[in-house]
Order: sequence, then structure tokens, then C-alpha cells
Amino acid sequence: MENQIRTSIIIVSHNGLRQNTAPCLESIFTNGAGGCFEVIVVDNNSSDETPAYLRAMMEREPRLRCIFNKSNRGFAGGNNDGLKIASGSFLILLNSDCVVTQNWIEGLTALLAQDPVIGLAGPVSNSVGNEQRIFTNGITPEEIIEEGLTWVSNSRGGRFETEMLSFFCVALRRDVLDRVGMLDEDFGLGFYEDDDYCMRARHAGYKLMCTEDVFVYHRGGGSFDRIGNDTRKIMKENRRKLETKYSCRLERTHPRQRQLRVIEGYLGDVTQDQAGFAASRPGADLSPGLQYRISNRVRVIESQMPRGLLKRWAFNRRFGKLKDLLSRYGYNLN
Repeated sequence: MENQIRTSIIIVSHNGLRQNTAPCLESIFTNGAGGCFEVIVVDNNSSDETPAYLRAMMEREPRLRCIFNKSNRGFAGGNNDGLKIASGSFLILLNSDCVVTQNWIEGLTALLAQDPVIGLAGPVSNSVGNEQRIFTNGITPEEIIEEGLTWVSNSRGGRFETEMLSFFCVALRRDVLDRVGMLDEDFGLGFYEDDDYCMRARHAGYKLMCTEDVFVYHRGGGSFDRIGNDTRKIMKENRRKLETKYSCRLERTHPRQRQLRVIEGYLGDVTQDQAGFAASRPGADLSPGLQYRISNRVRVIESQMPRGLLKRWAFNRRFGKLKDLLSRYGYNLN
């Protein structure tokens, strides 16, 4: 089977079988690309029925391989364990609290195959802390996935470059792994190891791309919700580790600003004026698909508006500039 494997999917599990790992695996084997992929589940010493479930599934599913760690090796350590035995030319790290959709493997790997400068690729999702997030209104996973597929149908060929991809689902080529290296296990159980890897990939000359015609449902918090009260402490410690590693202060652009940047990028021939706002020479009318994506991202922005009066005023100035720009294309948000 190894000679036929094109893509290796690595999942780290730690308890939460019924709400996370089982639905995740079911979606992969339902929406997989024939037999040209393998799934490697690294179980980080689960105390529930996860190990028994995985052993039983391996007996009936030849594309599944498992590693059973005797301790919780964390996000980076668990993924590294899986990467070390992976056979694919393309590698996908996938959180156990995700549900994938049709053609997700092909969508992510095709982007990587087209351009060797693209080092990492990620999908859009309902729950993510950057511009990979799209607006969904559903309550159940099924409702949210349906909305995600509507987004996909309006986003064929859509993609944009970003400074940071969230590692709830990220794809890379093997040559990128060979050059950039494994995940940094100094980050322990998790948090900021994805920031670190993205920074290392960019420093190595690679681009990070979001492919908008791939949607992956993300429950959110499933990988870390059992850390409990230690979450804030771990995040603070790992942020300090990252800043020490790069001798810098980590300054993240707020997701609403990043959403604005994506919409500005949609409009094509965009230049920047001295105030940093977008100005453009309007071209053809916006397509229905592009109008849908703009409207969706505006709803995300509206859900993230600043609470403070001064910040809200400053942000509305830039938001207003975008609305004026869109009106020049004959598209009014109001």
C-alpha cells in the first residue's frame, strides 16, 4: 500500500472519542480520495474508549495506522510522532474535532502541487481565529457544514496569501517538512506551535495560502477543552517562549482587520493611499460568487466590532472606506 500513498493525514487524539475522533475519522473515510491516502492517529494516552475503538477500526480499515503513546505528548509531540512514520508526499495535520467535506484532500494538495513556493495550505472554517473564518449561522454540525458547502460553491478557485494559518487543518509537502523541520515540542501540550511553524516556513521563503474552495468543520476547543483552568497559563507561557525564541514582541493583527484585507484583495487592482486605506480603479461588475463572499466576510466583521468607542470610531473609518470602494463597483452593503 505504501507505494500508492499520496497523502498522509495525521490526527492527534486524547479522549473525546464520540464528540471528536469518531466523527472525524468517519468523515475522512467517507470523503476520501479513493485509496491513495493513509490516516495516522496518534493517541496521547486516552483514558476513555478511544484506544479500543482505534484498534477495532484498524482491523477493518487498512488505510488506518495508529500510535498509542503512554503519555500525553501534546500537540507538537503527537504530530511529530505521526510525521515520522508518514509515507505520503503530501502531509495534512488535522485536529480530532474536525469534520471534513468532499474533495478536501484534492483541494489542499492541488494548491501545493501547482506552485513550489507555496509551503502551507489551509481551508476555510466556521471556527478559527483569523481570516480563514467564514460566517455561519447554523446550530448543528450538519447545518454548519451545509452553509460551508454553499460557501465552497461560490468560491471555486478562490485563494489568498496570509501570514498565519491555523493548524486545526494544514497541508504541506514533504520537501517543506524536510526543509523547515518538525513542530517545536518546547511548546508542550499546545498553543503557539502553529505560529512558530508559520514563521519558520515564511523565513524559509515559502508562502502560506488559504484555499477558499475547501471547507472543514471545526468544533473548536476539542483538542484543549480538557486542559481546563490551565489554558490561560499555558497560552501565556507559550507566547513568552515564542517571543523569546524570535527576540520580538508578538503583535497580531485583529481578525476583523484581516477580514478587511481579504475583501480589499478581492477587488483586484488595489493600491494603498498614504492613510493606508484601499483605493481602486473599478472594473467589471462583481460576480454573484464574489458578492456572496464579500457579504459573508462583512458579517464576520460585524460580529467582531470593537466595544470601545474610540476603537469603534477608528475602525468604522476604515470600514467606511471599504463600503465607498464597493459602491464604486455598484455593490452596496447597506
